[in-house]
Amino acid sequence: MTPGHIALWTILGVALVISVVTDVMRREILDVVTYPLMAVGLGVR
Repeated sequence: MTPGHIALWTILGVALVISVVTDVMRREILDVVTYPLMAVGLGVR
């Protein structure tokens, strides 16, 4: 894996944890976290 892939997976993993914790606590997923990271993931890919 290249350093870019490692960074991407780390960022996506952190975003997933934040989204899951938020969803469990408030029953909503933060779009502020989800949409920008989806765009970054698609851009890096």
